[in-house]
This record gives sequence, C-alpha cells and structure tokens, in this order.
Amino acid sequence: MLVFSLTELCLSPKVSMLSRIHPLTRCSYSSAVTATSSFYDIIIIGGGMVGNAMACSLGLSEYLKSKKILVLDSAEIKAPTKNSPYGYRVTAVAPHSVLLFQKLGIWNDLVDLRVKRVDRLQVLDSCSHSSIRFAQPDPCNEVAHMIENNAIIGFLANRIKTSCPNVTIRTKVKVVDCRTPSGLDEFATVALDNGTKLQTSLIIGADGARSMVRDMLDFKYTSWGYGQSAVVANLRVQAMENNCVAWERFTPSGPVALLPLTENMSSVTWTTSAEHAEKLLSLPPEEFVNELNDFLTTDIHQNSITNQFLSLTGQVLKGVFPVSEKPKLTFPTVISLYEGTRARFPLAFGHTYSYVVPRAALIGDAAHRIHPLAGQGVNLGWSDVKILLSCLEQCVIDGGDLGSLTYLSDYDTQGQRRNVPVQVACDWLNRLYLTSNTPLILIRSLGPYRLPDINNLSNALNMATTLTVSHSWQ
Repeated sequence: MLVFSLTELCLSPKVSMLSRIHPLTRCSYSSAVTATSSFYDIIIIGGGMVGNAMACSLGLSEYLKSKKILVLDSAEIKAPTKNSPYGYRVTAVAPHSVLLFQKLGIWNDLVDLRVKRVDRLQVLDSCSHSSIRFAQPDPCNEVAHMIENNAIIGFLANRIKTSCPNVTIRTKVKVVDCRTPSGLDEFATVALDNGTKLQTSLIIGADGARSMVRDMLDFKYTSWGYGQSAVVANLRVQAMENNCVAWERFTPSGPVALLPLTENMSSVTWTTSAEHAEKLLSLPPEEFVNELNDFLTTDIHQNSITNQFLSLTGQVLKGVFPVSEKPKLTFPTVISLYEGTRARFPLAFGHTYSYVVPRAALIGDAAHRIHPLAGQGVNLGWSDVKILLSCLEQCVIDGGDLGSLTYLSDYDTQGQRRNVPVQVACDWLNRLYLTSNTPLILIRSLGPYRLPDINNLSNALNMATTLTVSHSWQ
C-alpha cells in the first residue's frame, strides 16, 4: 500500500516506563522440532520480514553471538527465483531500511534478483486539482525500492543459515501457549503443538497484526476497523520514464496507488469499501482493468468551488514567489491484469499500550497496526528491530538479564515515540481524505496545490520528510 512516512514528527507521547550465557549451538534449519535443549536465550515467534530481520540482526551482533536464539515460524520459507512470476505481496523498502539490509548483508542479493527503484511519488486529489510531488533533494537518490516480500524473507533466512551459527530456524511449527512470569526469578515458557516445551529469557512476538503472543500474554491492545479493504493485483501497464514513478490518487472511498515493479508492470493497491472490494475480485479481468482506468482518471468528484479558489490563490502567489507551472500529470495506462494476483485485505488500526512486559517484547504489526494510506507499514517494524537490538546489546554489555524491563522499557519508549505519531497522522489523513465536505477539501488542497512549485519550500519539505511507499501484508 502506498505510504509516505512522517517520521520527522516531533510528538512524544507519554509512555509508561515500565543473562544467562549458554554454549553456542550449530545452526539448524528444519521444519520439525528436534532441539536437544529446551532452553534458548531468545525465542522469536513469527518469522516473516520483521521476525527474520530481528533474528538475523541478533545473530550477526558481536555482543549476542554467544546467545542461543530460536525462530518459530508456522509458514514454510520459499524464496522466489529470477524466473518466478511476481507475487502480489510486495513492499516498498524505504532508504533507512535499505541501510539495514546492507548491514545484514542481503542487499546485493536482492538487487541481483530483482528490485525496482522508485524515483518519486506523485499524489493527486480526485476532489480538486491539488497535487504534490515527493522526491529526494538529490535526484540521484531514490525514495524507495519495490521488492517482493518472499525475496526479503528468503534472503534473510539464507543469511541466518550461512552466517549465524547461534540461530535456529524452525518452520511449519505451531505455538499453542506462551507464558511469562511476573518477575525475573523464572523463565518464560513456550509450548508447541507436538508437546515440546521450551524455556527462554526473552520472547519476541513478531507474529503479525493478529498476534497470538500478544493475546496469550495479555498485552493491553486497542483497535478499530476502517470499514475498508485493500484490493491488490499486478498489472501490465504503459508508463513513461521507465515506470519509475509511484502514483497515488485520493478518492472519497479511499486511495488507489500504482507502484512500479518493472518497466511495464505495476502493483495496484485499491482501497475501497468492503462491498466494492468483493465486487472487484469477482469482475472479469477486462472489466477490472476498465474500471481501474476510469477510477484513475475520472473527474466526477471534482469540487468546482475548491478549484476556483485554488486558481485564484495560484495567481496571487505568482506575484510573491517564483512559481513554475505544473506539468500535466498522466497516470500510466493499465493494459491488462496478471491472473492469479488479485487479493483483498481488510484495513484496521491497532496499538499496544506497552510493547513490553517482563521477559517479552512485541515488534512490527504485533505491536502496532497502521492504515497503509500514509504510514510506514513494515518499515516501522524494521525500525523496531534496530531499536530493540540496540537495547539488548546494551543489556549484554552491562551484564543484565535479557528479559529485564530495565532495558526493554528503553525499547518501548523509543519505539512508541517513533511509531505513535505516525499512526495518529495516518488515521487523521485517512479521515481527512474520505470526506466530501467542501471546506475540508479546500483546507487539504491548499498546501499541496502550490507548495511543490515553490522551490525553496519544496526542498525544505523534501529534506524534512522521509518518503516511503509500501504495501505489505504479514
């Protein structure tokens, strides 16, 4: 889903401030539980893009290389090849996440497989002539890279297998229970469906928005649905500029986004009502393509009062600032649908009041679920990984207990200060752009209508804003 990151927001929500060393084990990578020891220093429940990034980061850390780490994943890892068809689960990896992948040693592998560079994002409002262009101040820098989820997971798992001898990955296993003590005098426990019982100093829940770990450990969690669904699909398109531009159009039913995958292929994320989403899934491919092309270009929702005011404002600004005329913006033309790539996902907001309890921490969607309209999606999860890693490394340096709130609360505070403002902004933007109220359309249109054309202010905005375009479903 299309996302532009607001990480530079300075809001700081009030967050409550709430080791054993074991011999190295040889790395194993299996789909059956065969552990000879029931104890692991850290157990990560949930693989995926965030859980495997956490495991890889821990395994490569000089401070944690003596710790036994276990990853439990219910799914099987299948990395794509160059000849594999593109899947519909794709993510736009932000520049700061690229740095993480470079540090973990998987970036070159991803590039060698297939990665699509996104040079800029063009955002339009279907209710007015307002638009805004996001790009890096240096045109040599990208705003994102489009990458398949399975490729990220596959290369992370392979890196763990080859370079992290203290990390064990077990796939196709099911966790049926996990418990944490009230203090540090006991270990946390994890039970599997085959009867295996494990003990650990720290459970890390990375099992997604419907987190079983979060529920079993009674984390306080608030959530609400948006009454919207996102329909995703892969499309054959005819685009200009080598298809290196991501497009988003806000409509009264939700945004529709086109994200480039190759020079002639894009991924669409079409946010709409749950009922309309069901209809879109049932349409024949030709009808789906026709309806999407119409949705991207129709002027049926244009607000004449807003457009008249914007035109007048533009004339006034010309006498004050050096303003250049905007070029005519044209969406790529959708030619056809790649069969078997359509899917539908419900959208919701979710927030865990605290990401930690003694001997447990949540990361990624297990801790925070964000509307993909204007958030960071999985990129926030990768930020969690970096923050939690730093806190655990400090714990080892100090000789502390990995499950102690002395260190876990630092992760909670830093993570919430980063994530909560973005979640709130995403929720607010979704509500703002769903309205057809003329005064609100005017308010949301005024800034984008002329700001990108004012060079100094535009450069300042671009430097202050890290842009991410992403849709990912764990």
